[in-house]
Amino acid sequence: MNILDELSNVSDFHKMREKASLSICSWKAEHENVYKEFKNKMDSISAGDLFALDTMFGLAYDCLPDKPTGKKVTSLPDFGSADGIWQNLPQYTKSYIAETSKNDGKATKEDCLSLIEEAADYMNTCMSFVPSFVSNLKAKAMDEENDAIRCMYYYMMFDGGSTKMIETLNSIMDEEILDQEDLTMIHGAVGFMVPSSINLGVETKESWEKVANLCAPEIWKDISYELSKSEGNRGRKVEVKCIDSLLTGNKSALKEKILLFTEENPGPICLAYLLIALIRADAITKNVSYTTFHRAIEQFTRRKIGIDCPQKRYGELKDYRFSGPQKGSWAKAKQIIYLWTDIFAAVV
Repeated sequence: MNILDELSNVSDFHKMREKASLSICSWKAEHENVYKEFKNKMDSISAGDLFALDTMFGLAYDCLPDKPTGKKVTSLPDFGSADGIWQNLPQYTKSYIAETSKNDGKATKEDCLSLIEEAADYMNTCMSFVPSFVSNLKAKAMDEENDAIRCMYYYMMFDGGSTKMIETLNSIMDEEILDQEDLTMIHGAVGFMVPSSINLGVETKESWEKVANLCAPEIWKDISYELSKSEGNRGRKVEVKCIDSLLTGNKSALKEKILLFTEENPGPICLAYLLIALIRADAITKNVSYTTFHRAIEQFTRRKIGIDCPQKRYGELKDYRFSGPQKGSWAKAKQIIYLWTDIFAAVV
């Protein structure tokens, strides 16, 4: 069994992630109070309230199997020689290993390398639990009404959870007396969160630079180092939203009318007319991109709709004034847009 099987047994990971994101956004729109309570608990961590962390660790513990899979596990990481690992470690990690390896007040290089070998063996053992852990976590997310999973997903993917956690660690560093182990944990958190959040598209280099400028020199240095290695651009974050987060005004009434629109106008190209009508009726967030709107409609109607034709049509029509008489498809577009603009405006 390959160690990555549980992580890559989906034919299209990005499509699965987008579907999950839309589902979580929709759930959050219907459970604002639940998410608000979760967020307050996350904000309280720096004040010593560890309830949110206890919930997360409890969830992880519940997903752990009693023993490894029992099958032969392949594709475990090749950590290389202990000496090779040592040469590539950052200085703070070397210092921590040296401190931990002390024997009679001293730590030799041999002691440090021995500890590294033990750590590599330990990591290989931990990796053998990964397939079952991922499978159990997925089952909890899909089959149970587990608010903690949904809240944490939204927090990390859409609410700047990575940067907020580093800001929390920075405040702890300012206010608490930390030992070498605490500092190593903070360095490790920065080293993980900066590149992973950029690779996922939930943060950008620019957003991390803003956080770095608010942090203590130690964290600022870590963030800057990770940004110097990152290939992420400074573009926009990934934008995945549900229809509730896009609409303004009477959302329930608008959603009923949107369903009616899609029933009466089933062609994919008509989604371009739908978005223009919603914009004209001031029923949707300003400057929403067509791609974001299209994904939200697919999730809301539970239909897979081709995006190319309606996106092109929207580009043609979004700045068109429809002044004077129209012919052919333009006349049909004008008729649909004007009719539904009035319908949406009446319920907004």
